[in-house]
Amino acid sequence: MKKLALPALALCAALTSCENNEPEDQGKDIGALHISKEFPQPGDDIKISYTAKDSIPQAEDEKVKGTVNFMTGNGIYPQDLELKDSANMYSSSIKIPDTVTAISFQFKQYGIEDSNKKDGYVLPLYDEEGNALTGSNAQIANLYSQGDRYGNIEMPEDSITSKFEADFKKDPQLEKRWSSNYVSLIKSDKEKATAFVEKQMTAAKDNDSLTEDDYTNLYRMNSIVGNKEAADSLQNLIPEKFPKGTMASQAFYSKMYQAKGATEKEKVFEDYQDKIGKDNMFRDYMLSMLATELAAEDDIDKAEEYASKINMKMRSASVYNSIAWKLAEEDKELDKAQKLSKKSLDLMDNIDAKDKPNTQSASQHSSNIDYSKAMYQDTYATIMYKQDQLKEAIKYQEMATKSKMADAEIAEKYIQYLVEDKQYDVAKEKASAFIAENKGSEKLKEYYKEAYTATGDTSGFEEELAMLEEKGHAKAKSDLKKKMIDEEASKFKLKDLEGNEVALSELKGKTVILDFWATWCGPCKSSFPGMQKAVVANQDNPNVKFLFIDTWERQAPDARMKEVTEFIESNEYDFHVLMDEKVEDSNDFKVVDAYGVSGIPTKFVVGPDGRIKFKSVGYNGNPDKLAEEIEIMIELAKS
Repeated sequence: MKKLALPALALCAALTSCENNEPEDQGKDIGALHISKEFPQPGDDIKISYTAKDSIPQAEDEKVKGTVNFMTGNGIYPQDLELKDSANMYSSSIKIPDTVTAISFQFKQYGIEDSNKKDGYVLPLYDEEGNALTGSNAQIANLYSQGDRYGNIEMPEDSITSKFEADFKKDPQLEKRWSSNYVSLIKSDKEKATAFVEKQMTAAKDNDSLTEDDYTNLYRMNSIVGNKEAADSLQNLIPEKFPKGTMASQAFYSKMYQAKGATEKEKVFEDYQDKIGKDNMFRDYMLSMLATELAAEDDIDKAEEYASKINMKMRSASVYNSIAWKLAEEDKELDKAQKLSKKSLDLMDNIDAKDKPNTQSASQHSSNIDYSKAMYQDTYATIMYKQDQLKEAIKYQEMATKSKMADAEIAEKYIQYLVEDKQYDVAKEKASAFIAENKGSEKLKEYYKEAYTATGDTSGFEEELAMLEEKGHAKAKSDLKKKMIDEEASKFKLKDLEGNEVALSELKGKTVILDFWATWCGPCKSSFPGMQKAVVANQDNPNVKFLFIDTWERQAPDARMKEVTEFIESNEYDFHVLMDEKVEDSNDFKVVDAYGVSGIPTKFVVGPDGRIKFKSVGYNGNPDKLAEEIEIMIELAKS
């Protein structure tokens, strides 16, 4: 019996060996990303690893941050990745929800997206045979169509269109789900777009079970292709068929927006309450609008009453803060302002996970809260200061300075309050730190000098300040250098206010600063004093060129030209303004679209090699800092 056992053991060993020799799933590589499964499926547990390009980071905020975007239905739902770092390798484990059919990843370091050369880190999920799931192509097409939001990714429009069409062929039912997205892509081919819309309209006539979303898609498609009669008919029909639905609510919001004054807006809201009365986002938007209008008309009690009815905590907090700030600026009813401001802070302190929109990751939601809190703490501190409650002002202003979003203005107020409270040692210490961090405004430096003088000998002040300013400048330069990019700059040829054509290609060899703006854009115009400083600083440099591209205007061409010209001349700006061209039969504009701009002001710095080196969105409110940043970008773009 013992001898018989040996062959059996050998056979068992042989079988085990065969099983172990089966090919392992080696996963797949997409750029710097490795995924543990080549054909991941819904419900899978997968591992990923990402190799950072930069050297090992020294600080926590220099490490790579990651997000996975789960695509299901026609939505995109981001989730933070818990990345473990080892040297410059970052790894994580992910559970893919059962309902997901495509995924994408985003990675940032120093706040800069790794777009994988604009291709992104995007893949479909698969079935057991290794076939991409039906619907995944359309979801990926949708992702790329709004790529600046999901990793600064790009795909040619015809490729995005092909992805939609591939899924429509597999499952014609998907046409209805993605119809308006698809028509937006093909609208330049009027014949094709119109035929598609007519097909959807014909199918709808024989369908008695259309939802409001179905009707809304039909309305959007007809609007996109310019079928005004059909679009107007649907716009009237949808609220009738769904009297408490989304479009009916939206119609009331639009009506309130157009109404003049608080009395007329209040009538619209009361009508909404009588006919719909649903607690939805449009109701909150209307309450916000009404409260703001009442505050503007100095009916603060009634404004507070309507603000208290808002369900969304962040929106309610924003309205309370706006009213409080208005009163503080006007030095009116400061007790009331204090009460309203404190309400905004209490609301922010009580926001939890359930208040997070599913279109934001936890870190994105946290950043929004951090930014808002810093603003509201600054408001509260300002009110306390105006009420001679200096200790409370210092307490809340210090909280605001600890936010990642804190700017030089917030820091300046904090040092001011410390100096006025004769906390000179603390003021000196904190001010020196702010200046070294490049958060020192000119006024802050004056407070620093006052604190420095009050604490002893001033003989070394100028040398100390110069050293700190040099540190601040070096930090600004180091921070900006980490944010440098190297992307193709779309070529364009536009006319300026004198009718002269300016082509970007003719400026190769120069550093070119492009500033996209509009006459209706408040932050754009607020940034212009800083941009004027930058223009003047470079006026004698023939190798630097500033171009201010007016875009997204809705006026008729002559009225637009007149308004832009008068704005520039009345403010005495030395700006070379170009007029972006509107796409025919559309609200789109050519150059701003070519540069993938999603909000203005947006500035690009194009290096002498004709490639984009920097992209800056928004305005931080400090003209001196803006001018300094532009100067540093120009310097770095040359290297």
